[in-house]
Amino acid sequence: MSYVNQEQVSSSLIDISGYDVAFTTADTVQLGELSARIAKSLASGYCVCYGTNKVMARNGLNLRLDRERGYQLLESLFRSALAQIDISKFSVIQRPMIIERMDVDGYNLNQSFSHDGKIASREFMTAKCLHFDAATPFVANIYGPNDNIQAGLPLICDVRPYCKQRRIDPRSLVDNLPNNYNIAIKEEFYEDLLRDYSFAYDLELEHDIVVVMLLNEVAFGVAHGALDPKKRNPARPAFRPIRHIEMQYVEESHYSEWYAHYGVKMISASNYAGENLTLNYYSAPQCGTPTVIPVYGQ
Repeated sequence: MSYVNQEQVSSSLIDISGYDVAFTTADTVQLGELSARIAKSLASGYCVCYGTNKVMARNGLNLRLDRERGYQLLESLFRSALAQIDISKFSVIQRPMIIERMDVDGYNLNQSFSHDGKIASREFMTAKCLHFDAATPFVANIYGPNDNIQAGLPLICDVRPYCKQRRIDPRSLVDNLPNNYNIAIKEEFYEDLLRDYSFAYDLELEHDIVVVMLLNEVAFGVAHGALDPKKRNPARPAFRPIRHIEMQYVEESHYSEWYAHYGVKMISASNYAGENLTLNYYSAPQCGTPTVIPVYGQ
């Protein structure tokens, strides 16, 4: 039985091509109806914006050659939404934060990466299992355009109704991911949350650029993951670009406070060593699959 809030799911999906949006620098705060709508949706848990392809086309921009312009536009919308939200209401550690970004490959092995520039770089694969990004109340993931990828749709898992119905403290849901700074949903909760509280939009990630914005704080927010991506043509290279944008603590010691709040260890991650980070994280048969909701052509 699905407990996904269909009304919230529908209202969270925004075609930005229906609004008068400006191509600006990534840190420009835009005012107006669109930013207000995004802020309202994000503060409620999540917001998904698409239609960047149409906005770029009417401005004479090429989706692939001018991808950076599309990324800057969507980051600007994320920052604009955050400017209208009282961040302190959604933070468990009241410490100064800044917004940072990083580009990753969501299909291949990433090289020489440091999550905040303050730790040793390492090789890593992006996590597709249900998880929370560590120590950040709000995140945005910009996807596309993909090349030779099928599936891989971003997945949203609303843990809040699950915790309310079962009277579970959200802090009891999570544990460390192996060799990773993010935290996973524990095995005893995983399949129920994946089957009955998760959904993915059927976004056109080969011909559009979309952003998934999340209230990521475990105590208040939603977990996320992705349907496992596969090559459409096994003989060709595949590319699944993601720009990750998040709020980060200014001091390293504040990360220790955040991990301690949730009772999980602050581990040191090394180079990826083949750990299972797929949606089938616990290598057990899944009881059903998450809901996939069509977008284009509606």
